[in-house]
Amino acid sequence: MNDLPIDIERDIIYGSGCIHFGTAPVARPLYLDRYAPAEPPTTPRPVLVMAFGGAFHRGNRRDDEFGDSPQRNTPVSAYCEMAARRGWVACSIDYRLVPEDPDPGNTPVIGSPEHVPMSRVALVRRWLGLAPTDAATICRGIEAATDDMVQAFRFLQDQAQAWSINPDCIVIGGFSAGARIALGAAYGERLPAAGVVALSGYLADDDLRRGVTGTPGEPPALLVHGDDDLDYIVRQAPAMDRRFAQAGRGSECWKVPGAGHFYPAQSPARRSDGHEATVDQAVSSFLARLATDAASRKHTDYA
Repeated sequence: MNDLPIDIERDIIYGSGCIHFGTAPVARPLYLDRYAPAEPPTTPRPVLVMAFGGAFHRGNRRDDEFGDSPQRNTPVSAYCEMAARRGWVACSIDYRLVPEDPDPGNTPVIGSPEHVPMSRVALVRRWLGLAPTDAATICRGIEAATDDMVQAFRFLQDQAQAWSINPDCIVIGGFSAGARIALGAAYGERLPAAGVVALSGYLADDDLRRGVTGTPGEPPALLVHGDDDLDYIVRQAPAMDRRFAQAGRGSECWKVPGAGHFYPAQSPARRSDGHEATVDQAVSSFLARLATDAASRKHTDYA
């Protein structure tokens, strides 16, 4: 199941979002690229939705590869391709970025906008030649991007029959900013995802307490971070690990020894219980478990 031939369909419009919100608002289309096994399905396939990283300022659904070799991250598009070769339909999504001045919407997921971490954002803005900004501006961008993930999820639910996918097994995830979007959508907006794949993601204390409760229907998460990840991710990782473990929904917490914020999919990683695997193997195993659980539930429903 690791080398199925796949088809890639690019530039599928899954929705739209308002940009230039504070000046001359205009809607722009939101796109995804779909990766799927080439062979016709015999049963509805599970779905993985991935959002790219880039501090909410850069990157795109095909290229969010940063860092210097060997500490250079695998782009989310490659994770989508790997999932498709294992039998999943995988979608790498576009979303609105902070420099576009997006409409933040009316479904807030960040409880304390004034406490949004700014260290990585400030660095990326300097690299891009942008003036310093404030946490409120970044917060609006995060809220907009989270709404876009929700749109993508709803779009895929609507495509269930046309694309032969299982609407009850849609897993969302991403890297860095994309992981934060996925966590916000699942645990802030309570999106009924089957699971979350968070590669170097982040939730602040108040959002963690409010969102991760262990209630029925709350999705499990795969949390991965580097030993020497971004300062705020390293500080918050123990609290996130504890909270997700206490929630008891089958979440897994992994650390990549010796890695910073950027790490390849083939990097060795260690789970909180001491089990070792590569990041890709951890993702693959987590997805396989979710697909099996979803298939079991569906079988029970029709029994």
